[in-house]
Amino acid sequence: MPELDYNITRLFDAGERLPAIKSWLTETVWTEGRYRSIPHEEYLRTGEAAVCDLEEMISTGVLKVWDELAAASSTAPALKSWLGLDAPLPLASPRAAVVFDGLSLREMPLLLSQVKATGFRVKSAQVIATSLPTETLSFVEQRVLGQPLAPSRLRGRKELAERNVEAFYLEKPNTRESYPANRSLLVWSSYPERLFFNDEARNEALFSTFHEFIPTIWKCTVQAIPSGLPIVVTSDHGYIFLGADLESVRSSDAAALLGQARVKEFSDGEMFLEEHPDLQILSRERIAMLRGRLRARPSGPSSRKLYQHGGFSLMEVLVPWIELEKIS
Repeated sequence: MPELDYNITRLFDAGERLPAIKSWLTETVWTEGRYRSIPHEEYLRTGEAAVCDLEEMISTGVLKVWDELAAASSTAPALKSWLGLDAPLPLASPRAAVVFDGLSLREMPLLLSQVKATGFRVKSAQVIATSLPTETLSFVEQRVLGQPLAPSRLRGRKELAERNVEAFYLEKPNTRESYPANRSLLVWSSYPERLFFNDEARNEALFSTFHEFIPTIWKCTVQAIPSGLPIVVTSDHGYIFLGADLESVRSSDAAALLGQARVKEFSDGEMFLEEHPDLQILSRERIAMLRGRLRARPSGPSSRKLYQHGGFSLMEVLVPWIELEKIS
């Protein structure tokens, strides 16, 4: 769709490249207007095609954009700061954070429509770079607790209790909890990750399925938080959608170097990789991630999944950070 094309000249303004990409993603590609005016599958497919085209331009001509994206991860807002986990005593005033596991920028219009429908006001809506690598355990380690824990294991942690923070993990869309009013809250929803990680995640229609869950998930998370608590809604990582014609056609050995995965951590005994145009290298962590829309071809059921994460693409790294307040 020509109206979604990115203005390639904006890739050569070093100081404005990443802000321009963020604006294009939220103001041109993944907008509420497009989401409401065309079929959901078309919204998904055309948006992903436009992002794929931009990533191909970056990968063939402006590789520095990838390094700028990586640098943005180190300066992005973190839940540990929002919840006061890294602040000196006395304890911060109670706040709430809601994490929708695996939510990407393409779902941001769905969230913003719920904001309007349920009596909230957006104080700010940002696009931020998440943790690297783009994996849930890394997010918990870097952005929350300092340890690579599964979010289901956060509840009852002493480190949180000492800072007057209580964590909740919601396994189902309709999981209900009673949230205390005098504590900071970390509410982690397993959706949409649980949908996209499913063995049936092989077609465009799954995106519409998540749309059907949104009102219920929102009611059990954001709407259930006691009044008066500032709320931030964010995600630990996004997903890419690799439907037909939505992947790079370039020839590259990058996926093979990672064992046909989107991310690989190299053991101390393995020879680590040198610089590679299709890999984002984290030297200190001995981790390499596949850049952009090059397809990894793992064996087994994962090879059939069209929704994937763990690599280094715009849709995996850039996620929402939405601050809300209840309208009294």
